[in-house]
Amino acid sequence: MSAIRNVLDEHERRVEAITAMAIEVRALVLSESAGETTSTINPSAEKLVYAKAFQAWADGAIEGTAEDIFETVEEVLDA
Repeated sequence: MSAIRNVLDEHERRVEAITAMAIEVRALVLSESAGETTSTINPSAEKLVYAKAFQAWADGAIEGTAEDIFETVEEVLDA
């Protein structure tokens, strides 16, 4: 059970970090009242999210594989 918890925790940390990046570059907007994010449908901002996420991964700031990073960016931007 511990291994499953570790995988889930790692994924959640990835989602949180990449969501913060997406908000920072304005690919997502955070609704304070609803506590939800919405896409701005801005292709340039979305490209920046990929770049920042992979750079953070390369720097060791985000754990996982390249595939994990790609899938998490997709998940965050599709939210």
